[in-house]
Amino acid sequence: MEIHNIPFSQTQLFSKLILDYISQHENVKSFYNYEINIDAVEKIITDKQKEIIDRKALVETIRNQYADLEISAYVSENITSLENPNTFCIVTAHQLNIFGGPLYYIYKIAQTISTCKQLKAKYPNYNFVPVYWMGSEDHDFEEINHIYLYNKKIEWTDKQGGATGEYSTQSILPLIDELKIILGESEYANQLVDVFQNAYAQPTLTAATRYLVNALFGSYGLVIVDGNDKVFKKQYAEIMKDELLNGNSFKLVTQQLTELDAKGYKQQAFPREINLFYLSENSRERIEFDISISKYVVLNTQYTFTKEEILQELENHPERFSPNVILRPLFQQKILPSLAYIGGAGELSYWLQLKPVFDFYKVNFPQLLLRNSALLVTTANAKKAEKIGLEIQDFFKETEDLKKEFIAKNTEEDIDVSVYKHELENTFAKLQELAKNIDASLVNAVGAELQKSLQSVDSIQKRLMKSLKQKNETELNQIEKIKTQLFPNNSLQERVENFSAYYAKYGSAFIEDFIDAFDVYHKQLLIIQLS
Repeated sequence: MEIHNIPFSQTQLFSKLILDYISQHENVKSFYNYEINIDAVEKIITDKQKEIIDRKALVETIRNQYADLEISAYVSENITSLENPNTFCIVTAHQLNIFGGPLYYIYKIAQTISTCKQLKAKYPNYNFVPVYWMGSEDHDFEEINHIYLYNKKIEWTDKQGGATGEYSTQSILPLIDELKIILGESEYANQLVDVFQNAYAQPTLTAATRYLVNALFGSYGLVIVDGNDKVFKKQYAEIMKDELLNGNSFKLVTQQLTELDAKGYKQQAFPREINLFYLSENSRERIEFDISISKYVVLNTQYTFTKEEILQELENHPERFSPNVILRPLFQQKILPSLAYIGGAGELSYWLQLKPVFDFYKVNFPQLLLRNSALLVTTANAKKAEKIGLEIQDFFKETEDLKKEFIAKNTEEDIDVSVYKHELENTFAKLQELAKNIDASLVNAVGAELQKSLQSVDSIQKRLMKSLKQKNETELNQIEKIKTQLFPNNSLQERVENFSAYYAKYGSAFIEDFIDAFDVYHKQLLIIQLS
């Protein structure tokens, strides 16, 4: 692999909040605890050691979750080490996208593993375990039910309702036949298809995802944790009780949003007065307090509870309560001895809203690390770009801007008409002055004629540009084709393409190369040319 970098600020893909955060701008310093560098980790360890983590319950619960899965010695060792007070973890989280979802799903897990390797080299007296926290309670089926492979959408349409982790996987199996045809019969393609078949032979999407992610990353010691577990929910019950009774997270996050807004930052996630869902069979619905009947109601269901009843339900069945996007990060951080969270720009934007909630409940707010973004470039596309005098970095620009720049660079005639428009404006200014001295009522008429003339010049420029485009049609079509391949659906490649096409060609070395290349403390987007 050949790797080049481009600063995040030059990609035009990140919000002002994220760009200010990664540059550690003064405006955002009140929204986080730790700077984005590896040297800050020693202080995070000291702070996290002050918290009480039930490490024994953590290890037992994770082992129970892995009970039906064969795991590597490395994974087993990492699970056991979590009972050691000198062991900490670096966490990423994601929904249960079928077949590994978009590329960045794979990237963020690879970076979590890479970061632990870096930290072990820097701090050899501690152990660092990479953790993937499964978003098994999420209910947004439309976000996880499809992948794009060679521009073809493969979609799972069996919407069953409720938390997606509980979905039966039987109806996914026919999609594997479709995948097999698309991927072909290479050795690596056949290996991957076998993994998919074994994964989706598991009874639920949670079990299937655990199998798939373990098959891809188990050899690197990745530990997969499902928060949707009674043992974990019981440890979080006091905070959920406070949420039901007092709604502190709504007040705290609302105040934080006011401060973010005052500094010109957009809001990412909006708090509810109660930031909990209620889980039942094929249902995950919001809990609200209906003041008119003085009861808690579960929306779109028949469930209602008095205050005493819902507290009793929480005590007896904490697993039926599910934190939303506002309270999930706190849940995750309370259960795990976690030092840092690796996430995308959207994720970090809502984490930056949450520090007051962590402070209120005395849970350490972790170091927030923006995952690397990567643009994968084939050798063929790199050569095509070079042939027409462009670098891959140029393709972050809008297609039309790129075409105009290419034409300007490869055309002797200068078709920039701004100088002629400026001359027209000067001439008409003199005419308006003349009209003003003779008949002031003609001033507006002169102004109108100026606008007509300027529009005529713009029209001529468009016709000139059209003619030049026709002369350079081959190169401009090539630009458009490369742009579409690098930015499918006009989006960053990693948000659209599935990893399967690359795995079918390169095998597991494809993932290993990412683990070696990624570094979340290196705050630039990677352009990776594949051999």
